[in-house]
Amino acid sequence: MDSLTQIVLGAACGEAVAGRKLGNRAMLWGAIGGTIPDLDVFAGFFTDEITATAFHRGFMHSFLFAGLTPWIFAWLARRFYERGLPQRRGFRLTMAIVWLLLCLLATAGLNLIPLALGAGLKWYVMLPTTLLAGLFIRFLWVDYLGKPGKVVPEASYGTWVLLFFTSIFTHPVLDSFTNFGTQVWQPFSDYRVQWNTVSVVDPGYTLPFMAFLIIAMFFGRSSRTRLILCWIGIVWSCGYLAFTYWHKQRFNTIFEKTLADKGLSYKRYMSNPTIFNNTVWYGLAETDTTFYFGLYGFNDREEKVQPLSIIPKNREMLAEVPSDSRAMRFLNWFSDGYYNVVPYKGDTLQVNDLRFGLIGDSLRTRNYVFPFLLFKNEKGEWDVKQNNRNQESVDENKDAFGQLFKRVMHGRQN
Repeated sequence: MDSLTQIVLGAACGEAVAGRKLGNRAMLWGAIGGTIPDLDVFAGFFTDEITATAFHRGFMHSFLFAGLTPWIFAWLARRFYERGLPQRRGFRLTMAIVWLLLCLLATAGLNLIPLALGAGLKWYVMLPTTLLAGLFIRFLWVDYLGKPGKVVPEASYGTWVLLFFTSIFTHPVLDSFTNFGTQVWQPFSDYRVQWNTVSVVDPGYTLPFMAFLIIAMFFGRSSRTRLILCWIGIVWSCGYLAFTYWHKQRFNTIFEKTLADKGLSYKRYMSNPTIFNNTVWYGLAETDTTFYFGLYGFNDREEKVQPLSIIPKNREMLAEVPSDSRAMRFLNWFSDGYYNVVPYKGDTLQVNDLRFGLIGDSLRTRNYVFPFLLFKNEKGEWDVKQNNRNQESVDENKDAFGQLFKRVMHGRQN
């Protein structure tokens, strides 16, 4: 899921394991642990797009990584305090600046998601993220810079290991509930676990969880209320995920019935919630030559997936692209075969990963959420790059998020 959510989950793990020993520092270290697996995105600065995309949610999201690295990070954390670094003003100021920049970057990134997809800035994203950023900045100023650093001898090496293990291990587990796919078995297998029950950004999961932790921060480390609030947040997290699984089963039943009522046969299908919510879902059913795509909201008047769009596969456009080329092997693996092809410009093709659905409730020209461009690079080899921030898509999908929000709130009335 998004970085903010993983920070919240990691902070909750840190608090549950070591809150009574470390106080708010337990949340901070847990947040660091929860962020570590997503540092694999920096691979994009050092390699090509295919490798970087395949590496994301790869080894650094694996169970092996979660099992081995906490021992290293625990040792580093202990050394951090043993060397007295928290007591050095220069170090604390430097770290405060780093955390401030990361906070502002995360806040801007979350607000840019709907903007990049053509929906503009949204108050229901801006308000909570800005509030969180303000509280975090206050924490940096008052609790971090405003108080002298202290050595924390009561936190044993085993406690540090457990803190980092829980915060790192829960990261790929949570990611597995989304539809991107998480390679938890790396390096032994590149199989991607994707349960498709939660959107990659879901305020319904994140904001209540975050609220309980923020309130808990204002109680002393030995306070029973602090511990209760933390565990209420964790129970909310687990309960919400169980709720999304129930929603998925309900949607699947309705999707199957809709296809049967229309006399449509298919080979397989997938389902996933739309962005920012768990109320409106989409289904994608595959035939030999087409996909059927449709939305259903649990506030809709009828228990029917509608409208149902037909998306041609257009695989014949790939006739000149070798099936064993690196680009096609990646596209087939990454999309799990749920893709179609449309012309783009010249010899360049657009390959759309349909697992991420469409922007809006029906097919238009360029409202695919996750498109790739398939082209020949300077070496004459077929290559790919993401194309989900082009201006054409932004211009065409300005109203799509507004329509989605109305359907989430009021359902489809006809």
